[in-house]
Amino acid sequence: MESKAVARKKQEVEQLMEKLKKAVSFYIVDYTGLDANAMNSMRGKFRSDNYEYFVIKNSILQRASERLGFEEINEVLAGPNSISISYDDPIGPARIINDHYKEPELPTMQLCYIEGKWFSSDEARKLANLPSRDVLAGQMLNVLISPISGFVNLLQTHLSGLLRVVDGMCKKITEERPPVGEEQTKAPEEPEVEKEEEKVTLKEPEETIEEEVTGGEKTEEQSKDDDKEGDRKGEVSTEDQQEENKEEK
Repeated sequence: MESKAVARKKQEVEQLMEKLKKAVSFYIVDYTGLDANAMNSMRGKFRSDNYEYFVIKNSILQRASERLGFEEINEVLAGPNSISISYDDPIGPARIINDHYKEPELPTMQLCYIEGKWFSSDEARKLANLPSRDVLAGQMLNVLISPISGFVNLLQTHLSGLLRVVDGMCKKITEERPPVGEEQTKAPEEPEVEKEEEKVTLKEPEETIEEEVTGGEKTEEQSKDDDKEGDRKGEVSTEDQQEENKEEK
């Protein structure tokens, strides 16, 4: 039957394994030489930024790392160690450790695991000097927005030039157009010309009609003259007939 100490140790190993599986990064820190005030200050900073930080026994850390396949941890299992775990920002704990890294160069960051890769203490400190995720996101956004801003400025420049050209054309058309007063005085003259043309065009059909009437039908005077001419011809023919009858007798 297992003792309570062994059962408790197994439970601690299981709990540490679950935390390391979920973590995006964790840091093994040697806190040797760090006084109580500095230790409490660093622990409070980790907690306020939602990072876990606690002292860990090397035996628990060794068993958990072996079961997870983290053999690299075995190289730093010497002296008192603590561990900081992040589930969100992988570089956040390194910045806090750097802020407390003062003479005599304490605490010592021994090893760190960031998103599937292992980094030494020096490499981790270099990563800690990088901007935070929010700052990097802002910088990336500025990089993406810069070409768009340049395009908008270029478009505004071309639009301004186009508006100047259109404005110049409008002014030119306005200058070439006659004043409004002159247009109003000349306007009545145009209908008179049109009326005269209409009169001329209307007279031509009337003359044509009169010619057709006079050419196709005789007037009363012409009819009377024709009747008189017929009577004269009749009288002449009667006289000639009488003379012919006398000669025959």
